[in-house]
Amino acid sequence: MNRYRKRFAALIILCLLITAGVFTGCSQGKAEQVTFDRLFSNLSRYNNREVTIEGFYFQGFEINVFSERLEYSGFAEGHLVPKGRMIWVSGGIPKDIYNKLDQQQMMGPTERHGKLRITGRFEYGGKYGHLDGYSYQIVPASAQLLPWEQ
Repeated sequence: MNRYRKRFAALIILCLLITAGVFTGCSQGKAEQVTFDRLFSNLSRYNNREVTIEGFYFQGFEINVFSERLEYSGFAEGHLVPKGRMIWVSGGIPKDIYNKLDQQQMMGPTERHGKLRITGRFEYGGKYGHLDGYSYQIVPASAQLLPWEQ
């Protein structure tokens, strides 16, 4: 009789461990979908974790960022610049996505921009990007070009 109780107890413990894994450990490897509001309202929760976020990628002279929105600069007709909260994009995005971005030229090199969904490791707490000018960065693992109207 004692042998059956031990097996039953072991079976209960195994079931509890499996259930705990389903609700905690299994989700750690999957990127969590977040918005800018959600990300910035709880930075410590997402630090060094993989997230998926939608926003606007902008690459130009000494700038490679992911922002909440693009707005007209007022310097030239139709010229867009990143606005709102910005995250440095470490290492850039996949070349096939980069080549499909919209292009514009102000006075310097060609700038590229577009709406993207990026999945990557989010980091904060250091200084990132050009001249350490950013408090946040994302290291993309993948990116998807999304439709949008200017």
